[in-house]
Amino acid sequence: MRPPVVILAGGLGTRLRPLTEVLPKPMVPLGGKPLIAHLVERFQEMGFHRVYIAANYKGALIKEYAETAGLPAEVRILDSKDTIDGVRLIAEELGDEVVVSMGDLVTSIDVGDQYKLHREAGADATVSLTSVDNPLQYGLVMVDESKRILLFTEKPVSLEVYLLSLAFYKTKGASSYSNLVNAGIYVLGDNAMKLIMANKSLLDFGRHLFPLMVEEGYRCYGYVTPPGVYWEDIGTIEKYKRAMWDVISGGVPGFKLNGETVSSGVHVHKTADVRGEILPPVYIGEGVVVEEGAVVGPYVSLEGGNFVGRGSRVENSILWRRAVVGRNTYVRESILLNDSVLSDGVKVVDSVIGSGNKVAEDVFSKVLPNKVV
Repeated sequence: MRPPVVILAGGLGTRLRPLTEVLPKPMVPLGGKPLIAHLVERFQEMGFHRVYIAANYKGALIKEYAETAGLPAEVRILDSKDTIDGVRLIAEELGDEVVVSMGDLVTSIDVGDQYKLHREAGADATVSLTSVDNPLQYGLVMVDESKRILLFTEKPVSLEVYLLSLAFYKTKGASSYSNLVNAGIYVLGDNAMKLIMANKSLLDFGRHLFPLMVEEGYRCYGYVTPPGVYWEDIGTIEKYKRAMWDVISGGVPGFKLNGETVSSGVHVHKTADVRGEILPPVYIGEGVVVEEGAVVGPYVSLEGGNFVGRGSRVENSILWRRAVVGRNTYVRESILLNDSVLSDGVKVVDSVIGSGNKVAEDVFSKVLPNKVV
């Protein structure tokens, strides 16, 4: 029997503002349903059937969604100070082993395979690791040939520290993996859980727990994701857009859109009314109306209940629920939040239009990224 999973969904999501002024980060829409729904579904499919969501910031919205949608997960709204608290505060419900996942991940990591490695190695903790071009912005993880972790540091303070650490651990027999970073999914064994419960000063997995465990000689292993495994966090607006484009392009195995695939890169909900031109990749959600003469795409997600008027063009943009694009209106590289309205003849480029806002006729909006109209 596989252990329970805790999805950490309590963060403020400050780097994703202004989107997170409206919704907590795990609730941002991604192909017709919130990211948190994708995560729960993925764990269920991999055989992890006891799933907890540790919420805090705007946690009531997560709980309401889970109950309304019948999400097979237990939502706990916690007064957590940091990531470890999300596990510590419900530890009595979890047992001796637990899988922990960050709540902002879009990934096809096989956690079942990670758990298998954990058990075979007799590990105290097993951390998913993935390769990136620039690990400096994430942290430094070094493993030996058996994938045992020799060094774990989050976000080195400088390039010089990073290079010195790299050179030092190479001399100790570390493997050639030098661009591995923490991918945000952990398997914790009994010793790790005891350490968490006995040391209330441990607040964050990456900054506190794993460096301490490595230093103290605990058996910490890295699960190095195989080639072709997708991984992205949606910590910023640019990363959110990138993950959205990859999902609707079919580049994230296991992430299922809430609609039918009409053709390659075109996903349309059965209740949508589409009479305009569609340029893939595009997701068109429940109840969306696209009038004749409108052009939608490429790289567009209409999340549900949207209206795109005749003569309008929407490209490289995400429209949350019930957003309205008037006629002869142009939208590019923008995000329209719930219930926002663009009147006829509006041009919106590189902007975020806030929930419930209306942009008047014949306005040209070009706003710096992360600024909201």
